[in-house]
Amino acid sequence: AEPLKVWKYFNDGCSIRILRPQKYSKTMWQMLSVLDQFFGCMTGVNSYLTPAGTQGFAPHYDDVDVFVLQTEGAKHWKIHGNLNEETTLSRYSSGNFTQEEVGDPVLEVDLHAGDFLYLPRSFIHQANSFPDQHSFHITVSANFRNTWADFLEKSIPVALQS
Repeated sequence: AEPLKVWKYFNDGCSIRILRPQKYSKTMWQMLSVLDQFFGCMTGVNSYLTPAGTQGFAPHYDDVDVFVLQTEGAKHWKIHGNLNEETTLSRYSSGNFTQEEVGDPVLEVDLHAGDFLYLPRSFIHQANSFPDQHSFHITVSANFRNTWADFLEKSIPVALQS
């Protein structure tokens, strides 16, 4: 990406997502190695820089458990429950939802630099930066894959070989 174009988009209200920042940080790479062993699953990192007074993404849910670490500025988060039983522990991320579809949040919280938030897989969420300050946060995702479908996908082939 060309830096001048990236900053133009940012100044026009677009968020910047940095995929796999551990590629550029030995400390972050080491942290992920420790978390992989601790959780017993693959972990990953993304970083998000959001201009003041904007929302980076529409309401959505992810197919991984997410740990949010706010490193600069502040963000107002809204966490909604699942829309229905079928989306509980979804194996896929959702598309975008409208505000009408998600309804009232079950939790609203402001994250400031140094704050931490856990978002379980399949929980719809959205976040807005404060009107007077940008936001930079890091998300660590843990790919637990602990549904019955995941269990059966691993165990049936083993059982058939026995």
